Amino acid sequence: MAVYSASVVSLRCPLVPGRVGLAHSSLRLQKPLASVIGEHRRRNDIVGGTRRYSVVVAGVDAVATCSSPTGSETARTIVDLAAYGTLSTLGENGIPLGTYVTYVLDQVGQPIVRLRKDAVHTANVLRENRCSLFVQPAEYPAHMLARVTLIGSVEPVSEEIAASAAELHKTLHCGGVGVDEPKDDDLYYRLVVDECFYVGQLAGNSAAEVISGDEYRNACADPTRTFASSLVKSMNCDRFEDVVRICSQKLEVDMDEIARAELAWIDKQGVYMKVSAGGPLQTIRVPFERPIEDERDARSALTMMAQVAWETERPYAPVPAVTVSSE
Repeated sequence: MAVYSASVVSLRCPLVPGRVGLAHSSLRLQKPLASVIGEHRRRNDIVGGTRRYSVVVAGVDAVATCSSPTGSETARTIVDLAAYGTLSTLGENGIPLGTYVTYVLDQVGQPIVRLRKDAVHTANVLRENRCSLFVQPAEYPAHMLARVTLIGSVEPVSEEIAASAAELHKTLHCGGVGVDEPKDDDLYYRLVVDECFYVGQLAGNSAAEVISGDEYRNACADPTRTFASSLVKSMNCDRFEDVVRICSQKLEVDMDEIARAELAWIDKQGVYMKVSAGGPLQTIRVPFERPIEDERDARSALTMMAQVAWETERPYAPVPAVTVSSE
């Protein structure tokens, strides 16, 4: 039987419009998004509760041989990015009810959901704890990456974790109005994930993927998630010529043939790009030479991609040396 231990409380701070934060055992003041992106890696864990799952992180060799994140890794990334979703519970009449909820994450990426004490969805989960949570970031470009439905059952958390979750929600959602405003009598329940219904938007495979709960918990959110959106926008606005050049090299066509190009998303192992070279818009994958670790790494890797593409476009042809006779 799996067992959680209740020790140090560490809360992951969700992303809210215009703000991002970092919270551990104590809360920190929030900063504007532009001043924080790339400065911190958000922690997404609440340690404690009533169960514990082991987390297995893939070794460096395994990561290096894969040119793109797995579905389970992207699912973890999406759930970490959004911090809100649609909770579907079963009503007394047997009809599923979908409602908006916010959450923080435990140490293995499982949502701890804020529930209003007098809400219909709260009554539903108290009667039948089986439910699902649909998650997809609303913000562009993360919205294009993927969407995932977490399926499982909810359970109450310890008083210590509930108190920390409540404090964080009150800080992050202090501008909420009506039902979205955190209250002192809110309840906090953990969604124990049995499986995930995952759809990757950029991976090129339209088929849905079913991911087991263990696969999801054992995966890690991508380290680029805290700065990916800002870097994508920066590349498309400030370094558009580099984006076009990288696309032209990947498709092996001249830059003049590219009708449309944009960087769609970046992760630790490469980038997705949307491009049209006179035909329909397509998504292409361009891997990095090695996995990246932070924003500086990412900018360096993109610069290297553009440089290699530039050198391919303008191959260097050295001028033959001329021998001058001394006679």
